[in-house]
This record gives sequence, structure tokens and C-alpha cells, in this order.
Amino acid sequence: MSDYTQAIKNQAVAMNGQTVVVNLSGGQSLTGTLAYTTTPRYYSTDFPDVLTVTVASKAHTVRVDHISSIGQG
Repeated sequence: MSDYTQAIKNQAVAMNGQTVVVNLSGGQSLTGTLAYTTTPRYYSTDFPDVLTVTVASKAHTVRVDHISSIGQG
């Protein structure tokens, strides 16, 4: 996993439950409520490779490696 991908995951954890703008690598963006949760393990924490952005009651699942940035919405 790259440092950049881990940085996106850390940002997703910090912004979980907030309204965000998720900018995708292809130039598109999604504005909605972010859902991203980690799973604690005995010696570590699992960070999922996808997050969910809910836009107008429709959930969009996005791979973390397809995200260029996440910002406050």
C-alpha cells in the first residue's frame, strides 16, 4: 500500500459521517455523506480499500485508490 493511499484512508477516517467532496482520479467528483470505518485487530487496524459516499439517498462505493482527494463539502 502506498503512503498516498494510506493518507486518503486516514483522511476518510477523520471525516467519517461528514458531508464531503470526493474527487476521483478521472476528474469526476461526488458530494455527499462519507461512510468509512476501520476494524480494530489485536495488534493492528484494518483499513478497508473502499468507502461509501451517499448522494441524494444513493450510496456510491468508491475504491480508495481511485480517489485523488477528499475535502469538506
